[in-house]
Parts: sequence; structure tokens; C-alpha cells
Amino acid sequence: MEVAFQNRERVPQHPLDDLQLTRLQQAIDGLNSDQLVWASGYLAALAAYQPKLKQAANESPALTLLYATQSGNARSVAEQLADRLQASGYAPRLVSAENYRPRDLSKEKLLIVVISTQGEGEPPESAYGLFSYLQGKKTSSLSDLRYAIFALGDSSYDQYCQAGKTLEQLLDAQGAKRLLDRVDADVDYQPEAENWQQQIHSAVKQHQPEEQARVIPLQRSAPVRHDRNNPYQAELLERRRITTDDALSEVHHLSLEIDPQLIQFQPGDALGLYFRNDPAMIDELLSITGLSCEAKVTLGDDEMSLSRALCERLELTQLHPSVVRAWSSLTDDHRLHALSENIEQLRKFVSDRQLIDLVSTFPADVDAQGLVKLLHHQQSRLYSIASSQHAIEDEIHLTVATLQYQSHDRNHLGGASGDLTRRIEETDRVGVYVVENPSFRLPTSPDTPMIMVGAGTGIAPYRAFLQQQESLGVHGRNWLVFGNRHFHRDFLYQTDWLNYRKSGLLERISLAFSRDNQERTYVQARLYEEGAELYHWLQEGAHLYVCGGVEMERGVYQSLLAIAQTHGGHDDASAAEYIESLRIQGRYQRDVY
Repeated sequence: MEVAFQNRERVPQHPLDDLQLTRLQQAIDGLNSDQLVWASGYLAALAAYQPKLKQAANESPALTLLYATQSGNARSVAEQLADRLQASGYAPRLVSAENYRPRDLSKEKLLIVVISTQGEGEPPESAYGLFSYLQGKKTSSLSDLRYAIFALGDSSYDQYCQAGKTLEQLLDAQGAKRLLDRVDADVDYQPEAENWQQQIHSAVKQHQPEEQARVIPLQRSAPVRHDRNNPYQAELLERRRITTDDALSEVHHLSLEIDPQLIQFQPGDALGLYFRNDPAMIDELLSITGLSCEAKVTLGDDEMSLSRALCERLELTQLHPSVVRAWSSLTDDHRLHALSENIEQLRKFVSDRQLIDLVSTFPADVDAQGLVKLLHHQQSRLYSIASSQHAIEDEIHLTVATLQYQSHDRNHLGGASGDLTRRIEETDRVGVYVVENPSFRLPTSPDTPMIMVGAGTGIAPYRAFLQQQESLGVHGRNWLVFGNRHFHRDFLYQTDWLNYRKSGLLERISLAFSRDNQERTYVQARLYEEGAELYHWLQEGAHLYVCGGVEMERGVYQSLLAIAQTHGGHDDASAAEYIESLRIQGRYQRDVY
């Protein structure tokens, strides 16, 4: 008998933190019944002879590592720090903001936070409860708390690391004291994370109470875990276009083969993915710079050819302001120098350009290692998973739109989307890892109604939701609200939704195709048109999901406010409170990009 936790919502309540639970699940994967019985007895014996900890059972640990993540980077940094501290004999509690009780802040002594920023300076969805608590009127004094924050962000955006800055202000306002100054880390955050972890380690030694019990970890080999630093090599089984040839948007369905013993995911999770850059673009880049593809370069501890580094390891399609500044130092062009000193103009400059645009417009002399040094490491791209592992255990499905645009006299193709929809072939392999999204989950009760709002490829997670329910034999009340350009060209997975409608799994479908009529209609307008029914569903306990672009979600939010006023009798203030109450209850969940 093989054991795997396919749905963590079914795991009983437990005293383990996130990292401990993950490691336990990895440790028992593949054990048969006899082996499980032996392991349980072994663990029981360890518990019987474990020295009693001085810390009371109901007292918070002296050190908590809290992470709030959107892409998985914050979790990775927090786990690395937890491993470092545990190896030194400390017993930190590692916990996601999603699973943290904000009122426990008053019990904390040392709090280490790793947090990313999304949207317009907002915290990740998982931290919404924490921020709401700190901004409310029920917050207790935090004068006994010392804290440190590692903020992750992208300086290409105005609200760089804003979530970390806001959290710092909120903690300071409640009297908390800084253990270390906040660190704001850009997209290439690994060197800063390593330095910060060393500083935290030293600071903990100074502030950890002497009476705090230490746990000396059992020396053992760590289980293999596939993450952003160790991606799983998934094989492409199928790729097919799911928009018509004359559609403005080119969208493909991809099926990747995985080993279900090594890769587990839930509906709502995303897949992090690495890709290969366009060989034609690399050839042009080498031609412009006059560099040899066989030139040897070093990336970290690895030596490789320049062509391999450019193909597999470096970021070529998302131009970053810091790269422009570094390139500017190699040229005598006064225009580029002036641009590099104006952050607003610089952000506008990089918004529709790739590296090839920069080097062709502003030529410079650079050697192979110099080029590698000024470029960023490739950042993985995230895609919502469009399948249920309970239904198809050894595959992951993705819905990928090809990013393509013309600017500055050149056709541009997205890095990952171009590779996935134009270059990769069946049986090719691609490096992937699962990014958990606990803030976008199916309701615990199968009887809870769902309203699923999505535009374009934002429909992907709902395919996973309904696959899961169908495979479990669940037939709750489900309502899909979908928008795109044209009904006949862009109705993604149309056959799936019609089959679910016929089977009764999908009770209601509302569609908004913006280019089929003279008056453009979007999902937010369709919601308002059906506001009476939507409000009725919400009053009956429905969960509302929104997946898609930031602008679409803002429109949906405004429609919800108007619906609450028109059909619920709320004024402006109480309508906003009503929507906020849905978020606090976990009944308004967003996956926005």
C-alpha cells in the first residue's frame, strides 16, 4: 500500500508546523502497511524517551519564522533559514501567514518574517488576515516583540517591496522593536538572502532566552524535494491550440507527465516552470556583441559555454532597470546615461523592451563573463494548474497564452510562453515545481456553492476545481462566469464546460465576449446584470473566486460593491465591510496577476 496525501484539507488537526508536516509526508511516501506500523512504533518510542522541554505546552515558541508568499520565493527563503537554525540546535516554528493566528503576536518574543509584494504594493493573499488584524482596533501591545523582515520585490515596479514596508510600519506602531533593519531584496535575491540569514543566525544567538529548550536534530539524509532550486524534469505529453487559427490570442493546452510520488498538488496551486530562451535571439545577441557561443563562463560554481548560459540560465526577455544601468556604464551614450538616472523613465523604457532591444540600440564592448555578470538569473514563470491530481494523478495540465507584441521595429515573443507554445516538442523535458496556493482552495464542504469568475487563461484553475469534484462524485452548486474576446474563437475548454453543464455539475454559466457586439461587455458588467442572483448565492454561503488580471479583479470588486448596495441595501461603507467580511471568512478568494 502506497501512501500519499492528495488533499491536505483532509489531514487531521496536528501540532506540526508547515515544514515538519511536509517532511513527514515526504518521509512516509511509498511505505507499505507493515512499514507504517513499524514507523509509528519507532516514533512512539522516541516520544517516550524524549527529554521534557522546559517550555510549557501552551506557550508560543521563542522563535517564529513567518512567510507570506505568492510565487513560493518567500517560503524558500524561510525554509532555508529554518534548516540553518535547526542545524545549530534551535527549534524555530515555521508557519505560513495563512495558518498563523494574528492575535498570537502578543505572545511572540522573536518573529522573523519573509514576505513578498503583489499587485499595487499589496501583501500576498495569505497575509490578508494578518494585515487586517494589525490595521484594526483590537491589536494588543507588541512591546515585548523583536522582529526582522526580509521583503521580496521587483524594483521595476513603483511599489517595490511595499508589503514589507507596510508591515514594518504596522509592527512599529504597536511598539515592536526591530531585531535587524528591514532588507528589501530585488529579483536576484539569493545573495542578499544568504547574507541576511547569517545576520539572523547571529542575532538569534544574542536574543534567544537561555532557558529556552534546545532541540538537537537527528542527523539524517534529507528527503528529495523538488522546488525552485531543484526542479522536477517533466516530459511534455501533448500540446494543442485551443483558440482558433484566426483568434487574436494564441492559447495552448499542455499536458506534462510527472511522477505522483514526487510531485503532489491540489486544485488552486500553480506550477513554477523554467524554459529555454529563443536560439534565434541568442544568435542575434552573439552577432551584435561579437562574442563566441563557445566562450567559457562561470555561473556560481558552474562552468559552461556562453550559449548554454544564455539559453538555460539567464534572463533575456524581461528587461530589468538594473541591467540597463549596468549596460549604460559600458557605453558613452549620454541618452542612456540620462535615462538610467531617471527611475520613472527607466521603468517605462523596460516595460516593452527585451535585452536584444537594448544591445542593438546602444552597442557596447563587453566580454563573455562581463555579459553574464550583468544579467539576472532566469526567473521561473508561474502558471495556474488546470487539472486535478485526484482525477489524473500522473499529469499536470497548463493553459498557456503566447505573449507576442511588436515594438521598436521588432517582433517580440515571451520567454516561457514562446518556448512552451512554439519551440518545445513532445517528449522534451522542462524543469517544474509546485507552488502551493492555500489562499485559493475548494470549500471544505462539498455542499458549499461556488461562483467562479475568470477571464482568458484565468479559467484554468476552475477546470481543476470541477475535475476534482467530478472525480470525488461531488455535485454541488457551481456557477462559472467567463469572459474573453469572441465566443467562436476564444471560448477556452468549451466542450468541458458544456459537458459539466449537461451532467449537472455546473448549474449556471454566464459569458461575456467583449468583441462580439458593438458594445463591449466584460465579466464585471455581466456580474452586475445578474447581481440579484449573485447576492442570493452569497447569502446562501457561496464562495466567490476571481482569477485573472489585476484590472479585471478591480472591476469585479467594484461590481460587488454595487451589487451589495443595490440588492443588499448597503451604503458605501457597509458594502465595503460586507466584501471584506467575505475575504476574512475565506469566501472571496483571488488569484490575481
